[in-house]
Amino acid sequence: MLSYRDLFLFVLLVSSATYVNAEDSKLIYKCITNKQIAFSQQPCPDNYTQYQIEYQNGLAKETPEKTAEVDPLQKILATKGLTTGQLGRWLDSEINRLQQEHGYLETLRTNELQKLERERYWEHTATTDSGYLQKQQQINQRYDTLQQRNHQSLAKLQQYKQQLPEPQAHP
Repeated sequence: MLSYRDLFLFVLLVSSATYVNAEDSKLIYKCITNKQIAFSQQPCPDNYTQYQIEYQNGLAKETPEKTAEVDPLQKILATKGLTTGQLGRWLDSEINRLQQEHGYLETLRTNELQKLERERYWEHTATTDSGYLQKQQQINQRYDTLQQRNHQSLAKLQQYKQQLPEPQAHP
């Protein structure tokens, strides 16, 4: 939770950034280590957890630092003490989560496309306008990439599940 001091520093930083070059002030880094939080226009040192805060049109959007993709099986195997049955249940729940995420991503795509369509309508631009078509293509490409990653992870998990030995029933 941010304290009033941290919130004040953030607001001060964001408001002062509006007087700087507009392109430079759109991106702010939130650096966290232990219980300390610092805001900067420079990337965080290695020992800090980094979040990017993008400021545009009076709205701030915070996104965590891009993390390296970890193979799901390696993540599971790093957890010691799992039985084959527990591992199977965990894989089932993770597969189910990824299948639900697929529907969620489609909902997000539809919402963004509808928002773009409303903007186009109120700006009285044609559906053949190059700017509109370009934004539409960017949205579709972004969600296609996310869906592709989701399917790859889902396929890996299903493959790992097939490699598990069948749990033996106790007589």
